[in-house]
Amino acid sequence: MKSKSEGPVSLLNAAAALWAFVLAFVILADVLGRVVGFAFQGTVELVANSIVAIVFLQFPLTIVRGSFLRSTVIYDAVSDRGRRGIDILSCLLGIGIFVAIAWGGWADMITSFRIGEFEGEGALRVPVYPTRAIIFVMSVLSILCYIQLLVRLIGGARLSDFAKPQEQEV
Repeated sequence: MKSKSEGPVSLLNAAAALWAFVLAFVILADVLGRVVGFAFQGTVELVANSIVAIVFLQFPLTIVRGSFLRSTVIYDAVSDRGRRGIDILSCLLGIGIFVAIAWGGWADMITSFRIGEFEGEGALRVPVYPTRAIIFVMSVLSILCYIQLLVRLIGGARLSDFAKPQEQEV
């Protein structure tokens, strides 16, 4: 069952994948540069901020599809009603975690924009405020995705309805 919200969050996931692809070339350039004695300045700062942003850009699609990582030892041992309870509890915990991240990140994001926070010294200084904004905005979007999933679960849907691989028409 494909959600209407899967399309927009798929674009965020695609942006994250493209970002990771470009980042791989930055890392390759740095490694090859070090071999010939010319390191790409700022790689560490760029990678550190990028990895966090990439992960947060991927959270909403993971939530909408219900494809988060889980241990199924208990999940497989309980009834359908027990599974629904676990799924609902998981949504509530997810909402709580992302509320905490958004709440804790709000002031830092505002301060970062206000002071124009950068990381690194020398030739390449990486702006931190875009990463802080991505963390905050994706946390809020993840909360909304969890709420949507929770409503659907309470309405009778099963998480397995979302987690199935999408079938392709030939």
